[in-house]
Amino acid sequence: MTPESSTAAAESPWLVRRKPASSPRLRLFCFPYAGAGSLPYFRWPDLLPEADIEVCAIQPPGRESRLHEPSVEELPRLLDSLARELSPLFEVPFAFFGHSLGALIAFELTRELRRRGLPLPGTLFVSGSEAPSRRSGLPPLSGLRRDDFIRELSARYDGIPQQVLAQPEILDLILPILRADLKISESYTYQEEAPLPMRLCAFGGTRDPRVSEAALEAWRQQTHAAFSMKLFPGGHFFLNELTAQVVQAVHAELAAGAPRTP
Repeated sequence: MTPESSTAAAESPWLVRRKPASSPRLRLFCFPYAGAGSLPYFRWPDLLPEADIEVCAIQPPGRESRLHEPSVEELPRLLDSLARELSPLFEVPFAFFGHSLGALIAFELTRELRRRGLPLPGTLFVSGSEAPSRRSGLPPLSGLRRDDFIRELSARYDGIPQQVLAQPEILDLILPILRADLKISESYTYQEEAPLPMRLCAFGGTRDPRVSEAALEAWRQQTHAAFSMKLFPGGHFFLNELTAQVVQAVHAELAAGAPRTP
């Protein structure tokens, strides 16, 4: 890849690189949970101890600087866009991290890259998500009326932060994004494929009402390489509650999976 093409790829609206590295040793692509964009990963570049690990936060349409674009509601279309937008940056080693819906998207994108014969992440982090083969068949939320939607969302996922609920203008911006993202999740059907060839790390919260330790452990079936699991003392959004600890654990796993120099 030429410097010009790398720069063009880095300027994709799908990516937010708050601290771009001139010569990254590794790129860490971070996929958001439902309703979010790049902001959950805002502090990550500051918390990683090595400046040559470049955090590339995914910013899907319909949020943050892409607020006026329509959200994507179909997983195949989302995967096609992500494969096209991210692949120019796969010229250096990379890893995927996804939380909740982001974990499912990171997993399915990895399988899509394998189908296309494109480079694969060296490590796949799946956080706050039950294994795709263990997904529960709860009634869909995306079509509920506003008040019912908010109530059920709160019951299942620790809900929407109180500071957002108290600001109707912000809530009105977030709800359509949440509905679109949940349509992706609710329409998902797991298809059997061969296990992946890379290291897979599953993170979970000890007080997560939806993702049990057994549902995290089932991710082991999705790799024939190394598997690890780590639990954090928090709920479904432990990612936000314990950001520094999560980043520390990510860094440790990346170090454990790095090729050893002679």
